[in-house]
Amino acid sequence: MTAKEYLKRYRTLNAYIDCKLEEVAKLRALATRLSPTARFDKSGNVSDKVGRTAAKIVDLESEIDREVDELVEIRSEIMRTISSVPDIEIRTMLEYRYINGWSWQKIAAKMNYTRDHLTGYLHRKALRAVDEFINKNDVNTF
Repeated sequence: MTAKEYLKRYRTLNAYIDCKLEEVAKLRALATRLSPTARFDKSGNVSDKVGRTAAKIVDLESEIDREVDELVEIRSEIMRTISSVPDIEIRTMLEYRYINGWSWQKIAAKMNYTRDHLTGYLHRKALRAVDEFINKNDVNTF
């Protein structure tokens, strides 16, 4: 995985976490719409639709919570990697681009550089610094 792909995971993970949290909210909304009914199934046992659905929701929420915890840890690792870049100018550019999702034009205006300088010189320098950190520290890049 390249440094650029590694850094892009931050925004991808944010979107995925948001998606999972929306899924949990939908499950909770579904649970509140169910009306409690007790029915007898074919074997004469009482069937509790709300109870079964609630149990499924709890299982799914637990699974989603574990997944979100893993994603948050990966996201934190990416932030630590960016924070490890010693040059504050490059670190700032990385945060604007990969954390905040700013366009090159917006970053250039904010940092008083040309877009070409950012994408040509600073960005390449930043990616080399990230690659170096990843290789030196055996960072999880999957």
